[in-house]
Amino acid sequence: MKRRKLVLAAMIAAMAVPSLSALAYDGDILTITADSDGDPFTWDTSTDKLAAMIEDKFGIDFQQSETNYYNNDFTVTQLAAVDGTLPDVFCADILYYTQEITQFIPEELVAEIPEELLEKYPLTKQLLENDKVAQTVKSMYDGYYFLPKPDSADPTIYKAERKGIFIRKDWLETVGMEMPTTWEDLYNVAHAFTYDDPDGNGVKDTYGLTGDGMGTLRYFFSSTGVSNRYWGKDEEGNWSFGALDDKNIEPLEWLRKMYEDGSIDPDFGASTWETGLQKFSSNTFGMCVRNADADWINGVATKYYGAANPDCNPFERIDVIPALAEAEGETPRMDGYVSCMVATMFSSEIDEEKMDRFLAYYEYLLSDEGKMLRLGLEGEDWQKNDDGSISLIRDENGNAPALTTKYPCIPVTHWPSWGFELQADPNVETFDEYNEETKALNKQACDIRNEDPVYPEVGPLLIDDTTVTDAQAFNISSEYWTIITGTEPVADMFADMKERALSSGYADATEVVQEKAEELGW
Repeated sequence: MKRRKLVLAAMIAAMAVPSLSALAYDGDILTITADSDGDPFTWDTSTDKLAAMIEDKFGIDFQQSETNYYNNDFTVTQLAAVDGTLPDVFCADILYYTQEITQFIPEELVAEIPEELLEKYPLTKQLLENDKVAQTVKSMYDGYYFLPKPDSADPTIYKAERKGIFIRKDWLETVGMEMPTTWEDLYNVAHAFTYDDPDGNGVKDTYGLTGDGMGTLRYFFSSTGVSNRYWGKDEEGNWSFGALDDKNIEPLEWLRKMYEDGSIDPDFGASTWETGLQKFSSNTFGMCVRNADADWINGVATKYYGAANPDCNPFERIDVIPALAEAEGETPRMDGYVSCMVATMFSSEIDEEKMDRFLAYYEYLLSDEGKMLRLGLEGEDWQKNDDGSISLIRDENGNAPALTTKYPCIPVTHWPSWGFELQADPNVETFDEYNEETKALNKQACDIRNEDPVYPEVGPLLIDDTTVTDAQAFNISSEYWTIITGTEPVADMFADMKERALSSGYADATEVVQEKAEELGW
């Protein structure tokens, strides 16, 4: 297969990235047009100290592309790729718009990153080697064509998806129960929260489970050992869609019992995360399904529960169920982290000098020193304490710097990850309130989730075939809720749903996935 390659001008030797203090670029400044994966950035070295430092030390003048492709409809990016007008560096939703892989690569609309060049940048190379999507794409197209943007640049922190069920631990104490670890436990706790007066007011005005609907709750079906939301294969190499596996019947039966018991939100099937958190924060429901990484844990504690209950320390009331097990004594399991949804790609028109210069900067951002640029500049926005910890420098009112205002170029520090590694790091102050409590609870949740994740197969996510993509029109989450709220036996309703799903497209999709997997050796 013919592919776009950059020809290196000289032999490339491996090298480590020096510290920022050792860098001082004394050659020509290269202008690199770039896209942001958020709000557009601006670049003015006369007013932005961070931009001035980056330009001085790395010889890069970043310029925001005229169109912020990440925030536009995919067809805008697609047309620019075909026309050859993409910026040098751009952000791509590669798992939402798989054409950025399946079209852009074979049609040479993006540049390959030469592996010889990557030898210079060991942290970048390691990031690619640890990324399941990058490795799958490499097996398909024999090369690297993007830089991943995982939740955390440190893959050991979030090995599993960052989901959780927030729970009132003070209510648990009132009803005399332990943290639930199985579906049966979850049912029993939901029942107690509904009928045993956990708030002690003598009124039946509390309930068990709410949250943001079946889409997130389905992650907890990984307790069965099957990834509910993704394609998987059995030991014989037979592929199937996880949500159609009969192992899902047992969790659905417990949720049916919960619904019949009146201890799950009757509107759960159509609930949004905002509505769920409002109900949880109003002390009406004792459990709420939502994301539960460090950022969300802190957000639930401060922006939702804490804001609605200002006279309490929310961490004295809130805990997190990070995963569930099938049976008592078994390990709770959660879907393994799928890897990047967002990636950084290079235009087919970029030259080798610009790519090399960008990779040198990217490598620095992955280093222990470079990742701190997310917090601004040392000595001005944050400081290293005698014990090695990092604290924010605050003004006389206790406010930390507003970095997006102070440094309009700050998005250019965000390419290698979403920064979850800093939010999880107990030695780095990243939250204005409850910093230590947040990080302790996050570690507790991660320790449980990370023990034995159920890793999904990522290959089918990259299949650009309408037979596969159209099958997803069958609304699994809605069908599950119909089963939960139904009156016929759960197993019978599941069998009927499965038959309809297969006939509506999943049977044909399975054949395509099986054929593609055998072709590519998945």
